[in-house]
Amino acid sequence: MTTGASASFRDPENAAVAFEGTWYRVAAPESAAALRALRASDAYTRLTDAGSLVRFEPSDEATSAQVLAHYSATSGRTAPQGAQVFAVESVDLITYPWEWPNSMLQDAGRVTLAIRDELLGIGLDLKDASAMNIAFRGMRPVLIDIGSVEAWRPNPSWNAARQFIEHFINPLAVGSGDRVTAADAWQLGAHRGLRSETARELMPKRQRRRMSLWLLQASTRPVASNKPSETRFGKEAASNPDLALNATRGLGKRLRKQIDALTAKDHATTWQDYGSRAHYGSDDLDRKAGFARAFVQGREALVLDVGGNDGFTGADLVRQAGARVIVMDADAGALDVLHRGLSGSSDLATRMTPLLGDLTNLTPGSGLLDTEFASFVSRVRPTAVTCQAVLHHVVITQGVPMPLAVEALARFGAPVQIEFADENDEKVRILLSQIPNWAGDYTTEALLAAMRTRFDHVEVAGTTSPTRVVVNGWNDPA
Repeated sequence: MTTGASASFRDPENAAVAFEGTWYRVAAPESAAALRALRASDAYTRLTDAGSLVRFEPSDEATSAQVLAHYSATSGRTAPQGAQVFAVESVDLITYPWEWPNSMLQDAGRVTLAIRDELLGIGLDLKDASAMNIAFRGMRPVLIDIGSVEAWRPNPSWNAARQFIEHFINPLAVGSGDRVTAADAWQLGAHRGLRSETARELMPKRQRRRMSLWLLQASTRPVASNKPSETRFGKEAASNPDLALNATRGLGKRLRKQIDALTAKDHATTWQDYGSRAHYGSDDLDRKAGFARAFVQGREALVLDVGGNDGFTGADLVRQAGARVIVMDADAGALDVLHRGLSGSSDLATRMTPLLGDLTNLTPGSGLLDTEFASFVSRVRPTAVTCQAVLHHVVITQGVPMPLAVEALARFGAPVQIEFADENDEKVRILLSQIPNWAGDYTTEALLAAMRTRFDHVEVAGTTSPTRVVVNGWNDPA
């Protein structure tokens, strides 16, 4: 759970509740029994030690009474009779599948299946398989929705299999080519996953020819006779639970094979191969990194690197400045390069998170009352913002006036550092030559004027090349 996130909306048996700076889970009796069983098991130790599951513990009687009263007064529901309260470890960054590059969605699917397999070993299960149950600490996925844990009822299938296919397998299948991404597929599904019939129309031909994938997708087709698998197979499974357990574990293995088989090709995006940075000299890159390190000193708790591409600057800030970094970029191909290349580095995996985001079109609030899924700006609260060689794309290519481009960066409420390619920069001149009669105001003076209207302090820190200047802006504490 994260401070500022909305509480649970759609589960009457469980609710995530923020109370006096701590997150709690209000659990109905059967759910509470499953959570107690999990917490008493070796599986809990393995999963929490690995970072795959948030830690939780029963609350004392006095705290529970306060949380239950707060829940009943604010949630629109009455707490279930006999409900129990658990304090839940906080995760301070909540992101959504439409903000993840393909490889992050893959990892989220893998950890969901791995946790379920651990649960099956102690007589428990996951009642749903929503990708929203997963958050990322750095680049490592963690299950935050402990309310999805329930007692296993003998069942050779899995009632959540359809949701798993729609939330993980179908978006990955569509995103397995070199053009469309899994995040694109999530947008098509209106943030509810992607139905199989839609996925089959959109995914690459080579995927449509795979019989194992077709069989899984066919199982999700809604028909009038579809009942939950535990109802359809209830009597047979109850008479032979060991056989049912082996069967549902076999389904888990098939789902995992599909996840592994849906690794995307390198996406043919504009900045996917930016990593060479051939337009910078080695001294320029050293200066660029040095300015960023100096700027985040004392502000390293959470740095938002806007347009961070393959994580070049972000990795340096983690390793040399001890920062925690969100690398935000609109280019999914570049972020896949980052995640595949750096998620295996132990020093970066827990301190760097790649996120899909366009400064000019950040994720808004959506879902029920526009608060079920919180907006990007309300979820991401950095202590510093860096923006290196990005503004010319925003102001020139996207036509955003300079004051509004600066406002978009300042709106995060943190000090901002901008590396600005001026009007004489080779890349800027190329952009301007491609837009006949461009009439915007793109100059260093225009940048400084816009910064001074938004920040109490504006300084020119230096240059990374003859045509690239570094400008810092910050406000006095309120």
